Amino acid sequence: MRSAFIWTICLVVMASFSVWQFMTDRTELDADFLSLIGQEQESNQDGVSDIDAVRALLWENGRQAILMLSHPDRDQLEALAEQLKTEISQIDGTENVTLPGQNAGRLDDVRSLYGPYASGMLSDSDRTALANGQADLMYQRTLQQLYSPASSFTSTTLKQDPFLLMPEFLTDLAAKLDPENDIVTKNDRSYLPLIVSLQSDQSGRHSQNWVDQINRIISDAHQNSPELTIFKTGQIFFAVNEAATAKSDVQTIALIATLGIVIMIGLTFFSPLPLIGAIVVVGSGLIAGATAQTAFFGTIHAIALVFGATMIGISIDYALHFLVVPRGETGSDDRFKAIRSGLGLGLLTSVIGFIALGLSPTSLLLQIAIYSIAGLLSAYCSVKFLLPLFPAREVRTNSPIAVIHNNLMVALSYLVVSTRLRLLIAGLLIAALPVTAFLVPGHDDIRALGQSNPTLVSDARTISETLGLGGSPAFIRIDGDSAQQRLETSEAARQAISPLIANGEIQGAIALSDFVPSIARQKANRELVRNNLYQPFASELGEALQISINTPDLEASYLIPNEVGNTLPEVTSLQAGASDIIRLRGVSDSGAVAKILEPFDNARLISPTETISAQFAEYRYWAYVALGSVLLIALFLASLRYGVQKGIRIFSAPAGAILFALLGGTVLGVSISFFTTMAMFLVFAIGADYVLFLSEGNEGEKAAHTQLAVFLSLISSVLAFGLLATSPIPLVSDIGTVIAIGLVGAWFLAFWMTAPTKLTTTTGRAN
Repeated sequence: MRSAFIWTICLVVMASFSVWQFMTDRTELDADFLSLIGQEQESNQDGVSDIDAVRALLWENGRQAILMLSHPDRDQLEALAEQLKTEISQIDGTENVTLPGQNAGRLDDVRSLYGPYASGMLSDSDRTALANGQADLMYQRTLQQLYSPASSFTSTTLKQDPFLLMPEFLTDLAAKLDPENDIVTKNDRSYLPLIVSLQSDQSGRHSQNWVDQINRIISDAHQNSPELTIFKTGQIFFAVNEAATAKSDVQTIALIATLGIVIMIGLTFFSPLPLIGAIVVVGSGLIAGATAQTAFFGTIHAIALVFGATMIGISIDYALHFLVVPRGETGSDDRFKAIRSGLGLGLLTSVIGFIALGLSPTSLLLQIAIYSIAGLLSAYCSVKFLLPLFPAREVRTNSPIAVIHNNLMVALSYLVVSTRLRLLIAGLLIAALPVTAFLVPGHDDIRALGQSNPTLVSDARTISETLGLGGSPAFIRIDGDSAQQRLETSEAARQAISPLIANGEIQGAIALSDFVPSIARQKANRELVRNNLYQPFASELGEALQISINTPDLEASYLIPNEVGNTLPEVTSLQAGASDIIRLRGVSDSGAVAKILEPFDNARLISPTETISAQFAEYRYWAYVALGSVLLIALFLASLRYGVQKGIRIFSAPAGAILFALLGGTVLGVSISFFTTMAMFLVFAIGADYVLFLSEGNEGEKAAHTQLAVFLSLISSVLAFGLLATSPIPLVSDIGTVIAIGLVGAWFLAFWMTAPTKLTTTTGRAN
């Protein structure tokens, strides 16, 4: 009684802690796939991994949301855009809002930065003109601007940049910074982009609140101006939508699984006490799992939360194993002793499996592992300390569940063959598992794992096609031993892809070398300016301006990347450790880009989708190795406990269950990904429980009770995991399908491999 009281206090404390963590937002829900990627690859002195570069780029993109406004009347469109800008700026979490043309003021901010280096900064068009001997046109342009009422000549300009090369360079740079910096007209409608920059702490409930406010503003705008159409895109919209879907799945799975288990227990015992006992055990498992997650993680992934709901199907196994023990066999205080051996071995093997799961390099699987280990340990303690307090209720022999179970046992009894033949089949199952795992192809494309909202996908496509914004965030990674070497490579790569930009196969690109030309480029520009512009025209311009114009000094200092960051923070997103990146927009043919970059040793195209998918493929290979290691440990432990031959038969049950899950999932079209591979750890853990329960409780009348307990466990597990297969999220559905198939196979093999050659059922029939 004292132990029960102490354990109850522990549960109350854990429940209070979990509620406090969630209610105070100390623990938040995350639906971003980036958080699934492990960060086990450390940066080295030469740079960072591709996956880290992808993470940084996508994180930067995640802080941006795009709204595209469309209206037949351009003037009304601009007025409505200004109104929306004001409203969105007032939402908590919005950093700033930009409309076309409103970044022009930044040209003044950077003029002082580039002014001292004006002769080395040339726009693409000016460089081409000087190289082609068209300097006279540039001189005429200077004279026109000199006598223009809107002339930008100042005393500083006259000294640093008398030919006004800097305005052309800055205009060119502004166009690269602000792509599509204008209103587009198509099919008698005008389209205008509204770019929203988000604060860096937008996650969980804050993201939900921000999206809710945006949706409210959009709805009000539609009501006030029916002709206005608004499209939206951004990672925050997709993440919030998937988080809401995950929450809905949690509620549905938990509710239906719980109702199914309630009905199952009711039809078995015809008493509320076993149901209450099962709820206590399941509840303690859920409480401990939630407490462990909130204690170790500040953010819980939505998929981990969905998976956590399936704890109902695992922790209840221990309760059912205890509840079927008849009252007459042992005293009320030590009924636990009758099942302690099987329960302890089952817990041990499950913990081993989940520890291997926790060694996964992704935080998602680590969260699931910690949840499961804490939940199962808590369920074990509740069975040991709390369930003995409940009066025993016998299984009704004429109950529907008992009748179905007995009939199944009768049917299965005819399938029991000799021990030697079962040993042979066990060996075949074990041998077939690694072969099948090798032959079954993996599918690790992350695009097949999520379920994006069709409206959001359509909006993103429309914005990309209309304005060239959003789309695939591909980039070119530039490596090199020095900053100048990388800048030179970037300039060469930029020049190589220019035909693709002209053809529309790439809608835009921005590189660090656009902000800071290499010293070699700056020096070449100065030589062009001095030889082709200053020498022939400086004296004439000096007479017109009544000043003395100095020829550019080739030995003067040059602009370097370290001097740009404070004035132009954008450059930080164009560097990844000791590498530079060229950010691309609207890449329609990645193969063409990759082919153009083939001659470059230090430049390569990186697609975030392909990079992340390749990372998960590596994780899947690791998962196979880890799963094989766990199976070998299980085989060793089973051989120690039961002897080699019986150990092989017992071990073949979870191994065969994994084989069935792998084959069945493939036949049903399930993508064998890293996550479905890791789901097989659950098949192993639960399958090991089944066969160990039956092995430890396979004597006389006790065998019938153990078989019934395992059958009830199967029903509860299939209810929980089978419901995952109905989830609209492909990843969750695949996991549920694989586990459901594996558990049915585990139940059959556990019975078949442990049954005596002459099996007697409770109905008196024998094989």
